[in-house]
Amino acid sequence: KSLRFNSGDSAYLNFTPSTAGNRKTWTWSGWVKRSALGSATTLFSADVTASSDYLVIRFESDTIRVDCEGDGQGRVQVTTSAVYRDPSAWYHIVVALDTTQSTAADRCKIYVNSALQTTSNTLSQNKNFAINATVGHEIGRRTDGNDHYFDGYLAEVNFIDGQALAASDFGEYDANGVWQAK
Repeated sequence: KSLRFNSGDSAYLNFTPSTAGNRKTWTWSGWVKRSALGSATTLFSADVTASSDYLVIRFESDTIRVDCEGDGQGRVQVTTSAVYRDPSAWYHIVVALDTTQSTAADRCKIYVNSALQTTSNTLSQNKNFAINATVGHEIGRRTDGNDHYFDGYLAEVNFIDGQALAASDFGEYDANGVWQAK
């Protein structure tokens, strides 16, 4: 019940919203199994222009990073301090973005297997980013000249417009204490 992305095949999915959604508040959730380690690979992205209005969720080497620029805010990289190097493991990754929050640490949250991750950097309050603009959105690639195709498997990918949800909205522990999709 997953999709296999092979960077050598330039595999990715894309869509362009017909109307703009909430560009300040949304959630991306997906179950991810990596096939290639140590490189930049994209999970989800949107670019208004590759140089000044974009948002990318990706592995940067072996950390998870939300890389973005837009709405007058210079480039910001929200990066986990933990690394993810197990190619046999499925990781449940949730990125909950809500730039309307008054507390800086609450504006971009990254969860992995239900645990809120410690991250570097914060986003400015009330900023819009390219996600939910009427531009191309891609799963498994970023169109920026470098492409950064994803290598691995994706399952149970969800995108929620207008709400910043927690990992518990998508997963739960089973009777053996294993985190799994709801």
